[in-house]
Amino acid sequence: MRVLRFLHTAIFMFVAIVAMAIEPSNITISIDGKEYYKHRVECGETIYALSKAYGVTEMQIMECNEGLTSATLKADSEILIPRIEGGVAGKSDVSNESKREKKRYIIHDVKAGNTIYSIAREYRIAVAVLEQDNPDINIDSIAPGMQIRVRRNQRGSATADDIEAERMVREGSKSATQGGEHVVRVGETIYSLSRTYGMSEQEFMEINGFTSPSDLKIGMVVRVSKESAEADDVVAEVGDTTLLGDSIEGGRDAEPVSVRFERLSSFQTLKMALMLPFHKGQTLNAYMVDFYRGALLALQDLRSEGYDIELSVFDTNGSSERIAEIVEREPDFEGVKLVIGPVYESELGALLPYAERNGIAVVSPLADVEATKSAVLFQMHAENNHSSDKLIELLNSGREIVAIYPSQYDVMLDAKIKEYAPNVTTHNLNYAYNRASYFHYRNADGSNGAMVDIASIMRSGASKLFVVLAKSETDADRVLTTLSSTKSALVGRGYTYGDYVVLGNRKWKQSAIDKQTFFGNNTIFITPYHANRGDRAIREFDGRYINAYSTLPSMYSYRGYDAFAIFCRKMFSGIDATFCDETFKPLATPYRFIFEDGLYVNSNWVKEHYRSNVTIDIE
Repeated sequence: MRVLRFLHTAIFMFVAIVAMAIEPSNITISIDGKEYYKHRVECGETIYALSKAYGVTEMQIMECNEGLTSATLKADSEILIPRIEGGVAGKSDVSNESKREKKRYIIHDVKAGNTIYSIAREYRIAVAVLEQDNPDINIDSIAPGMQIRVRRNQRGSATADDIEAERMVREGSKSATQGGEHVVRVGETIYSLSRTYGMSEQEFMEINGFTSPSDLKIGMVVRVSKESAEADDVVAEVGDTTLLGDSIEGGRDAEPVSVRFERLSSFQTLKMALMLPFHKGQTLNAYMVDFYRGALLALQDLRSEGYDIELSVFDTNGSSERIAEIVEREPDFEGVKLVIGPVYESELGALLPYAERNGIAVVSPLADVEATKSAVLFQMHAENNHSSDKLIELLNSGREIVAIYPSQYDVMLDAKIKEYAPNVTTHNLNYAYNRASYFHYRNADGSNGAMVDIASIMRSGASKLFVVLAKSETDADRVLTTLSSTKSALVGRGYTYGDYVVLGNRKWKQSAIDKQTFFGNNTIFITPYHANRGDRAIREFDGRYINAYSTLPSMYSYRGYDAFAIFCRKMFSGIDATFCDETFKPLATPYRFIFEDGLYVNSNWVKEHYRSNVTIDIE
């Protein structure tokens, strides 16, 4: 009997420990007016432990998930758990919140003589992290009796020197900001900077072209006002690495000028120049530093392959006058056969006449060139006019098209569907929140027609392309979740469903949308550049970059590597009539050039396919 009692007690304690370890989800959804938590099952979790963690019964969980039993509960699956306000679940929510708080933070009781810096030194944690985790306290004016949250997983992440540098910056922070720009210091985060300058984190990331908080680096010059972003003549989209400058007036001639590029033999030296706007006035452009660093890694590889390359680096300051000065007066520019840069289209006019007379290949690495023409000019950024090529191919792939319209939808994509797939069977649906899997058929005037369950459309045998025309992140997330949960419900009931893919907006990848919904819905994105950090080539490059520079590379780093890897090699193998027949893939993104509108442009947009087996296919 004692053994049985011991076993019963041990089992109870084990389940209690598992339940305590479960961190309730903060993701809630509403279906038919009822609120649910969306929980991803971890290894070792049971329905009983989940019921205790969320304060509901096992039967309530199973009733919300058709076919769910203890035997069918699987790790990494997503289930719904009812959210009960004011009942047992309500008490559990409070209890679990307290448990989460204790797991995540140490509570420091402020004593006489404590300053925020002495606390930071005690726990070796950045002051900016303390400020982020204690938004209800003015951390510069703490007093005995206050309590400070100290994030456990950040202990030991800052040295005494880091904290002292942070103190100096905070106490003289005004000097770090000039003209709407700010130099990032030790301990500063997107959260702390956005609070300091009175904007949301999302606004801060948008005006600086960031795709994730990890893009912020010490020493980087960031914009801290919308006005500074609008006044800058560069529009930087880090996710796509697009830089748009001023255009040179004039048309573009599709007839190529006869230019012969010298082919170097293996024992010759390639003399080349890198022209980048490292500074704008006195401000260092950190993006250009990233580009240069990536280029240096490419040079290492090229020299290890036996290529002899002599590189001269010039800071253009974003000025065509400076370009002219380099071309006419800099002795290091004499004899150059390849130029990577400049960045802005407005600078090209000072370089191209000289390049054409001397047979110099000029590579525009980042700009989408709009008006300039020259047979010596190579545009690496995927030409925007060719973004439709893969879209046309997808829309006419033999799939039925199901276009889903939220209240705010992408008008341009809607027009492209009608233009590019006029003869394809298309179902137009209006999406409304809180209708579970039910949509309205869309009338010709955009109004709601009869209701239809998306499950019935999925169950038809025809392969489908769901075009989700959502403009907002929230609408996109809701539609994707509805599609994946409907599919899961069909599978749970033993029904079959027709093969389908989703066409997504590449901006979704820069949002907070759970990437698992991309995989769960076989989502396809059409983008000018692919750099998935799970890709082997990117992963190896990242490792080298971190070892060399102690920081993660940005998209500019990848572009720098690509530019040098492609064009330095071509100077030895020869840029001739076969150039446009080749596809180049230095890291993860392929490039294919065509001569169009008076220059060579990269025509290759990338189709990224997030497959349900959690792999990404690139085409």
